[in-house]
Amino acid sequence: MDFPPKVVASVTTKDDAKEAASLGADLVEVRVDLAAEDPETLVQGIYRDVDCPLIVTIRPEFEGGKYAGSDRDRVELFKKLATYAEFIDVELRAKRVDELVATVQGTDAIPIVSYHDFEGTPPNAEMLSIIDSCIGKGAIAKLAVTPRDMSDVLRLLEVTLVSKRPVCTIAMGSLGMHSRIVAPVYGSLLTYGYVRRPVAPGQIRVDRILEGLKILGLR
Repeated sequence: MDFPPKVVASVTTKDDAKEAASLGADLVEVRVDLAAEDPETLVQGIYRDVDCPLIVTIRPEFEGGKYAGSDRDRVELFKKLATYAEFIDVELRAKRVDELVATVQGTDAIPIVSYHDFEGTPPNAEMLSIIDSCIGKGAIAKLAVTPRDMSDVLRLLEVTLVSKRPVCTIAMGSLGMHSRIVAPVYGSLLTYGYVRRPVAPGQIRVDRILEGLKILGLR
């Protein structure tokens, strides 16, 4: 998969999605698990009224989200929502990961398979293995880690550079905040920002990410 790095705005309402588009976001990630509105109503409304492609994410509690239902129920929900999406995001560690990925069948949606480590940053070989496992299930691997020091961020960037895979990599939290702008230099295809408030640790507002990418010659 070959395209310039895309800036993704994580949103939970249609108003935030509209603001994201006005700020210049390339994609809108609809965090269904964090939204108060009915999922299908929300996603349909953004699809209809906001001129920006969608990533549909229904992040479960075991991977840092708020969705408390079963993976079986998530499969059915993704089947309803994937038709509106450019991408869906499912977790490598989900029990029904293959069924979740398969919900894109019959649609144009592309599956992102993600892995979040909220405790630390694995060794390089393990991160590369995680990326390979994600690609074995989907089209893009998303790897988000928690650095304990700056050397952890450097290792993640090295893994991004050498993986030769379609990846999105993120160092979460304040130590890794700059990775939201810098990781695309090393090959990360997507970078995630916010509109009004962060929905993940270390996010930067969308327009500021775009400014940074312009400085680095990526826009």
